[in-house]
Amino acid sequence: MITDIVREKKRSLPEECKEIRTTQLPGLKKELRRFDRKIDEKQACFIKTSSTLNVSRQSYINESIRLFDKRIDKCRQKSESAIQIYKDKRDGLKQKVKYLEKMTTALNEDINTLPDHDILDMEKEMRDELEKALSFSADKYTCATAFVPGKMNVKELEKMIGEFHSVSIEEMYDINIGFVIISINAVSETNAWVIFYEDNYPKLIDSEGKVLKSMKTPCTDDLIISNSGQFVLADLSNLSVSVLTEVEKAVRTWDTKPLCPTFISKTENDDILVTLVDDGNDFKLVSTSRRVVQRMTLTGKVLQTYEFREDGQTRLFTLPTRTTENKNTDICVVNWLSKDSGELVVLHKDGLVKHVYKGEGLKSDKFFPGDVECDSKFHILLTETHSRAIHMLNAEGIYLCLLCQYEQVHPCMISFYGVYLWCGFQEGKVKILKYTT
Repeated sequence: MITDIVREKKRSLPEECKEIRTTQLPGLKKELRRFDRKIDEKQACFIKTSSTLNVSRQSYINESIRLFDKRIDKCRQKSESAIQIYKDKRDGLKQKVKYLEKMTTALNEDINTLPDHDILDMEKEMRDELEKALSFSADKYTCATAFVPGKMNVKELEKMIGEFHSVSIEEMYDINIGFVIISINAVSETNAWVIFYEDNYPKLIDSEGKVLKSMKTPCTDDLIISNSGQFVLADLSNLSVSVLTEVEKAVRTWDTKPLCPTFISKTENDDILVTLVDDGNDFKLVSTSRRVVQRMTLTGKVLQTYEFREDGQTRLFTLPTRTTENKNTDICVVNWLSKDSGELVVLHKDGLVKHVYKGEGLKSDKFFPGDVECDSKFHILLTETHSRAIHMLNAEGIYLCLLCQYEQVHPCMISFYGVYLWCGFQEGKVKILKYTT
């Protein structure tokens, strides 16, 4: 019996080894190069940050030098810690690659002289090591550190020098949905409600992409789940907003005519922010154009309207889309300026403009934000098409760093549940990331 198996292995293994060398090993070596790039990026980040610190500290009085040196040391420690993570993973993958090169060569060249049991043992070891090697991915491990320089203030010198903003992201699940996602709402570590572009019926999916439940009520645009567990749906076709119970029993519906409710988000106190527009495809505004974000209660009562700057005439938005309320009560609004450009408008709760982020963190002039969320430390997270990345801003809306940057997919939707960040991609993929600050 074993002889027959070995005979078959002798026939098939050389070709399989050749296949591994030609199809799998190049990909693994590419992954090694990606680890190297990430290490280089972190080294460059350290050089840039320490350079910023050194230039800044020249303008400070002598007693501030000690604090700058302290910050540089801390920056070095964080950078070395991040680099070490990538080095450890890279070295682990490098060992697997060397082993597979040696093993496939040995099996290919010596298969006719090896004892039968050795062939079987070596094949099992090769397959086990290959499986382990294929599990390595540079995208699974992200360590981001950014430094925000402060302004000179002797009494609060240490604080004014600046603070480190560190986030670690680990990919927990990688799901291939196969459909374009236009809305995502995480309700647990492993479950989220999504709306597909091709299907108006919201669906509850798990961490494997399996549909656990499908709503019977259509939703053409967006939905959220309130703190009390109710569904709040934006219905573009009927120009209305509906509130449903968990069993989809209508609690109330109110119309938004003549404006179209395109997007909804919830606030800390369980109010909602509703994006309302007269035309979701027109970027050329006239005097009668309406581009509004309204704060409402779950009964439809309008609490506040964001439409104009403090002069009452200058518009805040060209085409407002996604919104979120930061935990400091600021309002963040993705504002599209054209079909492939946009900005993020950060407003005080009273409607005064705090900052407008136009992609200053990018080398390219192209900037087209998609979705926005805020973490527990008031950081603003923003998906962006051209950079294929998630931008991290501080609470003021100032660029800190790119948290996740992908080579072949474009993040478009994000949703937090505790320390878990669900991220939807234009290509029909979903990643669940563990987000630690």
